[in-house]
Amino acid sequence: MSKRFYLSRKGLTRLSQQRDQLREDLQRSTKEMGESVKRDNDLRENPEYMQLQTKVSYELPNKISEISRILDTHMLIEDIDAIKEGHFDEVLPGMQVVVEDEHGASRTFSIMGYEEGNPALGIVSYLTPVANAMLHKGIGDEVELPHNGKAVLYEIITIARSPHLD
Repeated sequence: MSKRFYLSRKGLTRLSQQRDQLREDLQRSTKEMGESVKRDNDLRENPEYMQLQTKVSYELPNKISEISRILDTHMLIEDIDAIKEGHFDEVLPGMQVVVEDEHGASRTFSIMGYEEGNPALGIVSYLTPVANAMLHKGIGDEVELPHNGKAVLYEIITIARSPHLD
């Protein structure tokens, strides 16, 4: 069974556009490779050709394949039953979680999809260690999260729909 990847609608659009852009880059690089051959027939001494060959033969196809696999096996966060039905008793992708330490200091995280993190905004991908510590926990549960280089024990105070979903 293949792994399921979670994406928000915004993440799905971004990843689809990225794949389209990579496909265009592959076509452009393949054309440049042909032009490089026309300019210099001795390919052993043509570093431009060698770089393009690596890009066309390995780098771009591998990245396109990886994104295609994610797009083929994704689940929209907005389609998770708990999100659609407004059940926020368990931390899942697409939820905003407020945690509090023993001194009353709180932190807020939005758990989003594949490569949708932005730590400066408190947004973490569900694949990160921070999100993994909170996933499937409920209000009142304790989680250990890194803060300023050390592990801090927090209690989950609230769970809600992330404001970063459409």
